[in-house]
Amino acid sequence: MRIINSIIFFLFLFTVNAQDNFVLVDNTEPLNKAIKENSLKVFSIKSDFKQHKVLSMLEETLVSEGNFLYKKEDQVKWQYTSPFEYTIVISNGKFQINNEGCISEFDMNSNEMFKQINNMIITAISGDFIDNKEFSVKFKENNNYYIAQLSPTEKTVAEMLSSINIYFTKEDLNVEKVKFVEPGDDYTLIIFKNRQQNIQIKDSEFQIN
Repeated sequence: MRIINSIIFFLFLFTVNAQDNFVLVDNTEPLNKAIKENSLKVFSIKSDFKQHKVLSMLEETLVSEGNFLYKKEDQVKWQYTSPFEYTIVISNGKFQINNEGCISEFDMNSNEMFKQINNMIITAISGDFIDNKEFSVKFKENNNYYIAQLSPTEKTVAEMLSSINIYFTKEDLNVEKVKFVEPGDDYTLIIFKNRQQNIQIKDSEFQIN
C-alpha cells in the first residue's frame, strides 16, 4: 500500500489556477465529435511539464518539473528532473519506477489499482474519453479553453478522485492542462509546455535499465 500511495502521489502532483468566466457548453455533440476525431489523430506526444500539488494541510504548493512521453497505444513516461530525479514508465502491461537508481517493476494485470491509474493517465493525456463508460462528462468553456469535467462512475476511481478536469485549447483542441481533484478538494495540475505531437519516439525510450 505504501508503494501505491507513492505512485499516486507522484503521478498526480499537478495543479491549475482558477480560470475566469467558464460557462456550460449548451450543444456538446459537435465538441464531442471534434475531440474524438482529434484524439484519433494523436499517436505520440513529447512535452515538458510543470506540476503543482495543493494539499489543505500544507500552506505552500509543491512544484515539480520534468519531461513527458506518450506513444499509442499504452506507453507513457514521466521523467521528473526537479526538485528530484524520479522516473515512471508504463509499457507492455508493466509499471516501472526508477527512484534514484532503485528500480521497481509491477505487473498491471495483477493489480486493479495500477490498471485504474493507467487508464486515468491515458484518458486524460490523450483526450480519448468520449466513449469511456467509466466517466460521466460535462463541458465548460471560456474564450481560450474548453474544459471536460470527468466524474468517475467506478467506485475504485471515485475513492481516489472526485473529478478530472481536462483543458483543451480552442485553437487546436490539444490538451494543455489536466487537473486531478481528490475527495476533500486537494488537487493536482499538470501544465504542458513545448509540446510536440506525432513525432517518432523509439520503444527504447520506455525502458528502464
